[in-house]
Amino acid sequence: MSTETTLSPAQRRERRLVRVRALRLGLPALAALVLLAVAGQIVWTLVSDLLNPAPTVSDQTVRMTKPVFSGQGRDGSRFNLSAEAGVRDPKDDKRILLDRPHITLSRAGQADTNTIADKGVFQEDAHTLRLTGNVQVQEAGTYQFAANDATIDTNTGQVVGQSVVGHGPAGAVQSDSYAVSNKGDTMVFKGGVRARLNDR
Repeated sequence: MSTETTLSPAQRRERRLVRVRALRLGLPALAALVLLAVAGQIVWTLVSDLLNPAPTVSDQTVRMTKPVFSGQGRDGSRFNLSAEAGVRDPKDDKRILLDRPHITLSRAGQADTNTIADKGVFQEDAHTLRLTGNVQVQEAGTYQFAANDATIDTNTGQVVGQSVVGHGPAGAVQSDSYAVSNKGDTMVFKGGVRARLNDR
């Protein structure tokens, strides 16, 4: 005989009231956490835009048609960055705004990793590329990811970003943030992680 059936009607009613009170307290708290997460994402985007404002384009602004940049990172990887068009920031000539950027990371013994996006900001002196808008990553020819944004350190090959959905031979994953490091061998997903593993 279960414990529930041995309780009196008054005790069962009291248990239901306790559950209802818990839900009344828990659901608003959960909603508040969701609102905080959304607000945090909006604030993060606004702060990022304020720290990296678009340059004022004038007649003296250096415009580029189908620019190409390449180099080698400290980990031995090579990168090749191209775009449909680019504008050099008149206030910082090492900062280049790109339209439809496409970057390929190559490592010895591994398939290339290709990433495309709607927009990009390449900081030549810092060796970083920030991609925004419809970021699509094809990792080692097998894994594919879609993200809100990605920041690539061309010196180390590390990639970090927000709001990612990915799938590959092992399964699928979704998370609020992600990081790829160690020559692509290490992938870390944080915040709201949901994963599905395929049967082998």
